Amino acid sequence: MKARDLVARPLVTVGPRDFARHAEGLMDDFGLTMLPVVDRGFFCGVVTKAGCRSGEEYARKVERVMTQPALTIGSDFEAETLFEAMTRYEVICVPVLDQGQVVGMITRLDVLRALSHDDPHLRVDHAGHRS
Repeated sequence: MKARDLVARPLVTVGPRDFARHAEGLMDDFGLTMLPVVDRGFFCGVVTKAGCRSGEEYARKVERVMTQPALTIGSDFEAETLFEAMTRYEVICVPVLDQGQVVGMITRLDVLRALSHDDPHLRVDHAGHRS
């Protein structure tokens, strides 16, 4: 299974010149804690809820509070090794890039869900009991 098979849709992004409060509002609306920052279609970095709230000026632009993620992966990255990489780099969410463009974001939970479907010992039925 490849990373491209795990990305969630729709992809929610912000631009570097958007206001941090707008980015935080999008995260609240979609239940996210991190967004990729995209400029003219290309990946620039990520912005987090904590980053949006940092600093003295809440009306600050995303470009002033965004960071470079510790890990990015290509869409052909093997899902089986992704959880290991995320654990090693201590990240819970990873941008998936294809030729410099963001095609999705993957969380540790996304990886665990995908891998558990392939492992009969980890399957859980709808009532929450192991099958």
